[in-house]
Amino acid sequence: MTARDRDFDKLQGHWLLARLGKKVLRPGGRKMTEWILDQSRLTDARVVELAPGLGITAAEILKRLPSGYVGVDEDEAAVQTTAKVVSGQGRVVKGKAQSTGLDDDSADVVIGEAMLTMQGDKGKNAILDEVRRILAPGGRYAIHELALTPDDLPTSTKDEIRVAMSKAIRVNARPLTPAEWRQLLEDHGFEVEQVRIGEMGLLKPSQMLEDEGPAGVARIVVNAIRQPAARRRVLSMRNTFAKHDDSLASIGIVARVRDTRGEIEFLDEEQKADLAADPDALSFHDVIAAAPSPVDGDGPAVQRLQTADGVNLIAMRFRAGQSLPDHRAAHPILVQCMEGRVRFSVGDRTETLTPGRVAHLPSMVPHRVDADEDSVFLLSMLT
Repeated sequence: MTARDRDFDKLQGHWLLARLGKKVLRPGGRKMTEWILDQSRLTDARVVELAPGLGITAAEILKRLPSGYVGVDEDEAAVQTTAKVVSGQGRVVKGKAQSTGLDDDSADVVIGEAMLTMQGDKGKNAILDEVRRILAPGGRYAIHELALTPDDLPTSTKDEIRVAMSKAIRVNARPLTPAEWRQLLEDHGFEVEQVRIGEMGLLKPSQMLEDEGPAGVARIVVNAIRQPAARRRVLSMRNTFAKHDDSLASIGIVARVRDTRGEIEFLDEEQKADLAADPDALSFHDVIAAAPSPVDGDGPAVQRLQTADGVNLIAMRFRAGQSLPDHRAAHPILVQCMEGRVRFSVGDRTETLTPGRVAHLPSMVPHRVDADEDSVFLLSMLT
């Protein structure tokens, strides 16, 4: 095998296709891209695009006259390519989708295509946390990804497809079902506004002609003929997609940052006069003072502080080295570190909680807690 053959064999699928001249590298093609952009209301909006790649979507974004454009890509070649596309109308910076370096609330719309699919759970969560941080209240997040259908697809089939996809495209692809994509966004504080399901037509002749045009398809074919190793990879990818065609789809979703301001009702003078305010309705706890004395053994001391409307408040005091081994709760929980330092772990993701940091977890998700030093935390079980 020549050095060039080895290069083609190792290339991630989208970069392999780009090397052969393919410009549109999204699962749903131009149609799905244009749909998410149209639904995102980009005119006069501050737009951030994550992983713009060849700048094809960037050009479409600029046609919709945003007030600003910033692309973020960790690949230097992609930065330079997209910078030429947006020259004078925006900027492109080198950075990761999970750590853009952009300011809080600096975007009205974030666009991401065919990138979350390529991340495991930890990567997806990190990117969504970053998107949530840089979006202004009420901002929109538009994604164009690969989906598995239907929603009740057996786990064994999902795993089989994911393994086959990863081998074919040389990326650990983790596509989700439409319901799982929706849930992922909702778990990160988004309200899903629009969803569209389409074909996964990346290598289907009809979509290629629509995306690339006859001359573009001819160029790709000629380049593939000239490069046998690349051609073998493309045929392997196409065979994998065809084998699982019934279960593969493209998905476009436009979601909006959940605006909690409407959940608080401010009272006018008349309402204040008419509505009774019962001082006894207020509950107050000094959690550190109320937490139980430490106990010997592997686990913490536990004290229920209150059973209230919608929440059970529980204080826990750890000695350094004590832990709560893997467990799950029947209700969503909030964990707030009040004193000390604990590690909160879910699967292969671990976050350190110190005073001022809060963790939220949906119901029935396995997790564990380990205290690095003497610590107190408040568990709020949201009933």
